Amino acid sequence: MTQRLYYQDSQLRSFHATVLESRPDGEGVSARLDVTAFYPGGGGQPADRGRLGGVPVLDVAEEGGAIWHRLGGALGPGASIEGELDWPRRFDHMQQHTGQHILSRAFVDLARADTRSFHMGEEIVTIDVDHPGPDADLLARVEGRANEIVWEDREVRTVVVTPERAREFPLRKAPEVEGDVRVVEVDGFDWSACGGTHVRRAGQVGLIAILGAERYKGGTRIPFVCGGRALARLRRASSLLKGLCLEFTTGEPELPRAIARLKEERGRLESRLKPLLAEALEREADALVAGAPRGPHGAVVSRHFPDRDPGEIAPLAALIATRGGVALLAAGRGSVRAHFCAPKGTIALGEIFADLCTRHGAKGGGRPESAQGAIPEDHVAAALDDATRVAMAGTEKGTRE
Repeated sequence: MTQRLYYQDSQLRSFHATVLESRPDGEGVSARLDVTAFYPGGGGQPADRGRLGGVPVLDVAEEGGAIWHRLGGALGPGASIEGELDWPRRFDHMQQHTGQHILSRAFVDLARADTRSFHMGEEIVTIDVDHPGPDADLLARVEGRANEIVWEDREVRTVVVTPERAREFPLRKAPEVEGDVRVVEVDGFDWSACGGTHVRRAGQVGLIAILGAERYKGGTRIPFVCGGRALARLRRASSLLKGLCLEFTTGEPELPRAIARLKEERGRLESRLKPLLAEALEREADALVAGAPRGPHGAVVSRHFPDRDPGEIAPLAALIATRGGVALLAAGRGSVRAHFCAPKGTIALGEIFADLCTRHGAKGGGRPESAQGAIPEDHVAAALDDATRVAMAGTEKGTRE
């Protein structure tokens, strides 16, 4: 059984170990040591990274009580090696995890909301709390209380006790393990059964910043960041704010008013442009119908506008249909938006588009008089050609003869 040094000293950055066993693992090798400071992940906290004997540690996992280190190279059994943690990563994880304990307890105390789950991503940490929707004031109070505990720099200590002794602690959640229970306490504030790594004092968490709230599975998902992540986010936000102030040539206090004025101006311009655009589309529809070849059901307008706003082709297609034409229009690049439209009772466009889905990997469908969806850009020309041939043939159900 590997001795877990991270439980003895979570601040340990390097250690000496002996390789007990190694085995093939995909394209690499996994090694089991006599001792390790590498946390194998669990309970929402990712595994550590670093180096063993100069070889990169790509992942760490626990299997049946044994800890295996997946390596980017080979280490043979009996090798005496030095292990070195990716310390910035480990310390970040300890900041986030300890901050989560504090924040979860603050939600219990101020919102009577238990934490259902916890996930630590590369940039954002989330907890799912048992609350239908905390408002901004409640979130601010919870965040404030959590940071009070951080700034009081309370001690974070760990004790391993029997299940019977564990029941004497005011744990937020009953332990899910059998046998002895590892209890992490933030002095006089929170007690949690947890197998992760944590800072020694709450002050090392630095800062806890709630980033918002969203409804999730009957409760609320709370994204947040702590410590170094909070500082990095503050720097990004400050840089963005500075850039906006320069763009609007205004100071921070006046920025909301400057944005409001811009929105008002945009609204006025859109009001003036809307009738002009409508007139332009009317004229364009007339020109397209006049210059298009005619089939049994009227003019067939088939066009792809690569550089056009896809939102313009739906009204244009409808206008062509009001003039007795069959519109087979597409716009944009990549996943090209397509909109087909025809006078009611003339041709089954939904079936035509379904055929394009089968033959050209398009996605979408619709009714006989209107169909829409997306066509891969490299199939647009061929798809429109196929649809045009069917429309020109004028088959009633839109199927190929």
